[in-house]
Amino acid sequence: MKEEMMLAGVTLARRYTRKQKEVFLAEVCRQCRQRGWKTEFQTRHSRILHVCNLVIGDLAHAKTVIACAYDTPSHAHLPIRYYPLNPRKNTQAEGWNLALEWGLGAICFLMAAGAVYALRSLSPAMKVAAVLAASLAALFGVSLLHSRGNRVNFNRNSASVALILRLIQEWDPKSSTALVLVDQCCNSYEGLKLLKEACPSRAEVILLDCLAQGEKVVCAHRKGVDVSDLLEEDWINKEYEDPDNGLRFFENGMLLASGAIEKHQFVVRHTRSNQDCHVDIPRLEQILEKLKGRMKAE
Repeated sequence: MKEEMMLAGVTLARRYTRKQKEVFLAEVCRQCRQRGWKTEFQTRHSRILHVCNLVIGDLAHAKTVIACAYDTPSHAHLPIRYYPLNPRKNTQAEGWNLALEWGLGAICFLMAAGAVYALRSLSPAMKVAAVLAASLAALFGVSLLHSRGNRVNFNRNSASVALILRLIQEWDPKSSTALVLVDQCCNSYEGLKLLKEACPSRAEVILLDCLAQGEKVVCAHRKGVDVSDLLEEDWINKEYEDPDNGLRFFENGMLLASGAIEKHQFVVRHTRSNQDCHVDIPRLEQILEKLKGRMKAE
């Protein structure tokens, strides 16, 4: 598992731009060819969005589908908490982050404008200092408003990607299991919507999200789905009858995530920051064995 984490979490850690995603997917396809896996791209294009899912295996006839987001988020200037099971809380957190960025950006541009306006009344030496200050303020303002990919993304979502990479190496390509690397999941559910269109309605879909580290592991699922063989004694079992998160796209859906409980909410800390650099390898391997046991039972 360490080799897979090195690839997904360090070597190809940023999968934010289209080019970064293409480089990563090319490497995954190379590994799939070596192991005899069939691969297929699901794509959708619009003026503002490009979605590219990678399907590994025979999705049309799959009984089990294991999927995770492979795209990585933008860097946040606020310490944002991520809520895998509550998209409305994520929207609120993103709103505060955008307000901070635009507010600080506006202050920087006002400071730069003020320094330029004061040039006429300053001595030559002070004019040099004012121009330098205005330039720095403007550059900082631009950097705040320019979206850039976060550099380290162990929890969101490189650890889950590492599990998929390990299954590519260890599982039978001719089995009834399909693996899917899903695009555009950091800010929307567009990749999951695209997956739903091609996914068999009776297939069991297991979504992996934020599995690098955290105090608790949650197994969320649709009502009526038996998850007893996926659970450990200290894991959280959460059932949804009418979910508004990613489970809503799949009738037989399950979601595994790690995090903590805060104010009755399941939350993942330190994503979209340079602190997202820790991974619990033994627990990741434990989750891998749980998944393999579930796949054998099909």
